[in-house]
Amino acid sequence: MVIGWSNQQRDDAGRDGAASPWKRIEEAQQEPRLPCLLVPQPAHAVLAGDLADALLDKAFGPLPPEIKQAILMHDTGWAMTDAAQIQHLRSETARAAKPVSFVANSPQESAEAWTASINSVERMSPAGGLIVSLHFTLLARQTEQRSFIAAERSRQRRLKAKCRDKGMEVARWVAALGFCDLLSLYLLCGFQNGAEFPLAHPSSPEAAGAPRAALKVEDDLLYFTPQIFHAGARIELDALRHPISGAGSPRTERLSWQIA
Repeated sequence: MVIGWSNQQRDDAGRDGAASPWKRIEEAQQEPRLPCLLVPQPAHAVLAGDLADALLDKAFGPLPPEIKQAILMHDTGWAMTDAAQIQHLRSETARAAKPVSFVANSPQESAEAWTASINSVERMSPAGGLIVSLHFTLLARQTEQRSFIAAERSRQRRLKAKCRDKGMEVARWVAALGFCDLLSLYLLCGFQNGAEFPLAHPSSPEAAGAPRAALKVEDDLLYFTPQIFHAGARIELDALRHPISGAGSPRTERLSWQIA
C-alpha cells in the first residue's frame, strides 16, 4: 500500500529539499498520519504507466505499447495484499488504525508480490516481463534478497533469448520504468517542493552520473526542466480516503496533475 496525501494535506516545511526523491518518499511513508489516502500499489503502477505514456521520445527513446503496458502493470502482484488491508481498515475495529505502507513489508512479502507481478506481465509480453524482472532485481539488491535475485537471473536468461533483437533498448526501457515508478510515488506523497530525478533507473549504478530532470510543483501543475513530457498532458488517480468521517462522506478523492 502506498500512503498518499493531497497537496493540501502535505506539509514540506522543515524538510531537506536537497534529499533524494526516494529518501523523502521513504521518510513520508514511514510516518503515516491521519487523515491520509490509500493507494493500492496496482493503482500507483497505473499512474506510472500514464506518466510513461506522456513521456517525450527524447527522455528514454520511443516506448512501444507493450512496454507502456508493462509499466502500467508492474505492481499487479500486490493486489490481494492491498485489498486485504483495505478490507481490514474498513472494519469497525480498525476504522481509525494507521495503514501499513509498502516500505514496512518484509523482504519475503515483497519477493512474493514481485514474482507474481513479473509472472503477470510475462504472460502478456516477454519483453515486458524482462524489464519488470530487471526492475525488481535492482530493488532486491538494496536488501540483498539473494534467492529472489538468483531465481530472476534464470528467468532473465530465458527472456533475453527471446528478446535478442531488442539490444540496448531493454536498458532504456528499464530506466523508463524506474523513473516513472519513482515519480509516481513522489507525486502521491503530495510534496510541494521540487526535486531532481535521474534519467536512469534510480537503483542502478548508472543513476549517480545520469542527467537529471528537475521538477517544480505549483499546486497541480508540474514543470520539468528539461521538458521531457508532452505539455498539457493530464494524469489522474482516484485514492481512498482514510478514515471515512461518517455515513455519506466521500470515500474517494481524485488526485490530478497537469504537465505545464
